[in-house]
Amino acid sequence: MTILVITWNFPPRRGGIEYLISNLCAGLREKHSVLVITAHTLVPQAGEKDIFRAPWPGLIPFALYVIWRGARLLRSNPDTDVIFGGSVLVAPLVLILARLFGRRAVLQTHGLDVIYSNRLYQALCVYWLRFFDRVIANSAFTASLVTRKAISTDLVSVIPPGVHPERFRARRIAPAWVREKFNIVGKRIILFVGRLAKRKGITEFIRYSLGRITKEFPDTCLVVVGDNPTESLTHRNDTLREIELAISETGLANHVRLVGSLSDTDVAALYQACDVVILPALLSEKDVEGFGIVLIEAAAAGKPAVTTRVGGIPDAVEDGKTGILTEPGDYERMSHGVISLLNDGQTKQVMGEAAMRRAQDKFCWPKITAQYETAFGFCQPNEKPRRRSILLRHS
Repeated sequence: MTILVITWNFPPRRGGIEYLISNLCAGLREKHSVLVITAHTLVPQAGEKDIFRAPWPGLIPFALYVIWRGARLLRSNPDTDVIFGGSVLVAPLVLILARLFGRRAVLQTHGLDVIYSNRLYQALCVYWLRFFDRVIANSAFTASLVTRKAISTDLVSVIPPGVHPERFRARRIAPAWVREKFNIVGKRIILFVGRLAKRKGITEFIRYSLGRITKEFPDTCLVVVGDNPTESLTHRNDTLREIELAISETGLANHVRLVGSLSDTDVAALYQACDVVILPALLSEKDVEGFGIVLIEAAAAGKPAVTTRVGGIPDAVEDGKTGILTEPGDYERMSHGVISLLNDGQTKQVMGEAAMRRAQDKFCWPKITAQYETAFGFCQPNEKPRRRSILLRHS
């Protein structure tokens, strides 16, 4: 079967949505033909197969290209049963093509793309969720955001992002060299990985928790992997500058390494080298942490996480088993959680091993891909395929 994927977010852009969509496409390609229409990129991409990029930057050129290219691909690939949208941003484009060509329409939601508080966006994109054949949410929390938009729960499937556990296994990684590379030899390492959106809470963690931790363990170093989300359509804050200011004002320069965006190899090595991973996400009405992919990456590396009970994060971390969940803004509890893991090697190991098992059992990509196939409505063996047109229905 053929799947047409329409997505603004796709590598070489980096981020949680890009990670999810690119890995999902790779998994689906093992059994299906996957065609991808995505946004323009300034850096030419060589050797891409079945990936069609808008020739010009910007949302309007992208939208026009999607309709033109999508129509051509659907005419030349009559076996295409599903048009899959990578986020709510592309919802109207998916529906136009699905209605014109009588294909099944499925949409991925992430959290912020559901609640983004722009009236035009809500009218042009979010409103049309109710007309999809299936809406996929990355967590139970995101599913609740979707159903608040008058979407029937029967149309919503919860499927978390996946992880490739083999990428993070110790036998494939030598942490010693990465310690030397980033000048963290002999340090206890707290690791943060992610785009530096304000909601991630790194500035506040440095201001209100890191000093308490380094007072208890002076050899502790926070390694921050990531840059400002310059290609994001919604995040415009210079969070990196805010972090640098917090480091300067707290006098913690010797305890923080801002290493920017790194290769997958370097990131995997840092996961393996670290003691604990943090995601001190903030509670915000205008922005949400839909899941927290970095938390299952940490789990795959066998490392516990200390994070907040925000958004979809509780789907990624089992409190007291694979990590520690704190309430947002409770920096005393967060500090204590990190200190307890740095101080108790046995608890850290037990939690890390439980996290690794859970990553393998619940979040490995083959299992996640199979859930998407079910949500797409793919037939069982020997069952005749069905194709239905999309009818605009009021809920």
